[in-house]
Amino acid sequence: MEKTEGMTTRKIARFTCGMLTAGMLTAAVLMPVQVHAAEKETKLQTETAEEAGKVTFSTDYPGVTVKPGGTSTFTLYITNTGSEEDTVSLSAEDLPEGWEGRFKGSSNEISMVHIGAYQTKEDSPSLSYSLTVPEDTKEDTYAITLNAKGGDLDEDLALTVKVDAEEKKFGAGEFTTDYAQQEGTAGTKFSYSTKLTNNGSENMTYSLSAEGLPEGWNVTFTPSDASMATSSVPVDAGASSTIKAAVSPAQNVTAGDYPITLIAASAEETLELPVTIRVSGSYGLTATTPTGNLSAKAFAGETQDVTISVQNTGNIDLNSVRLAAQASTDWEVTFDQDTIPDIPAGESRELTAHITPAKDAILGDYVTVITASNDAVSSDCALRISVQNHTSWGIVAVGIIAVLVLGLILIIRRFGRR
Repeated sequence: MEKTEGMTTRKIARFTCGMLTAGMLTAAVLMPVQVHAAEKETKLQTETAEEAGKVTFSTDYPGVTVKPGGTSTFTLYITNTGSEEDTVSLSAEDLPEGWEGRFKGSSNEISMVHIGAYQTKEDSPSLSYSLTVPEDTKEDTYAITLNAKGGDLDEDLALTVKVDAEEKKFGAGEFTTDYAQQEGTAGTKFSYSTKLTNNGSENMTYSLSAEGLPEGWNVTFTPSDASMATSSVPVDAGASSTIKAAVSPAQNVTAGDYPITLIAASAEETLELPVTIRVSGSYGLTATTPTGNLSAKAFAGETQDVTISVQNTGNIDLNSVRLAAQASTDWEVTFDQDTIPDIPAGESRELTAHITPAKDAILGDYVTVITASNDAVSSDCALRISVQNHTSWGIVAVGIIAVLVLGLILIIRRFGRR
């Protein structure tokens, strides 16, 4: 009996050991499989998360300062690190009463925007939010929230707007030139190379003009990439345009300093560029006749009056302009005034030259030179004087010839019959 019980005990022990060994072997085999499965599931979850990606709604400058009645524009970006595309709706929350805001895509007002797969900041579509503050807004700091919502996306973007009456407009454009002062003589065409910069977030078209131009002056604007002058020029946001401003003074401009303001005006701002043109002094004098006809008729020994026009063609007033003449031998030339006290720049004075040919002057053309001069400048006027006979002497001569012809005819008739 005892022997039988011992054998049974040993069998139970061997069975138990066998079961323990089998369990251990099974655990050893199954454990790597379970670990691999867990790792695979973790990896799958990671890949799924990466596939979903992350969408970010942002702006470079979430805090701005504006004046009451002013407008500020926020450039917006939507990025996506995942492969899924989506379309989201845009809205603004906590907008104070009376404030106006709108989302813009390119030049259109929008309410939704498409998000592309793996969309970077550089790939983000043209998107902005324009905010206008009423004139009666109190000075304070205001919080506004922009929202992009669609599908699994619900992104907020917090903006801070400080209203300050003394705020200087950020993003204001610039209108500059390297040489604001130029100098030249009358007749010079002055040229300014200007640079017009749009520092705003929107494309602008600027109208070009000038203020303070004296009468008779002219100014033209020609962009560097154009061949013809224009009165307006488009400038993209953040870009610049080089423009040549050509200023032409009036022909009769006097010496002095002339301040002029070049203006580039858009719907959002007016930019002013003060420049100064200094016209230096230049002398000019011309002696001629009022009609420009430099010929006259005269009779020997008789005085012929010729009107002379003395013009100040410079931009400096002339004083003490003297008159003199050079003529043929025994000719006499006098003036009703030998000296002109003053001739302002751009003006003229008229006087009379009394020209008397010599008594024995034979028929023909003679040159008489009238000179107008002062200590700074002079001018000559060469007149061609044609000396002629009086008409009465011509009639007498014709009568004598007629009598001679008639006498010759009578002689021929009388002696011709013999």
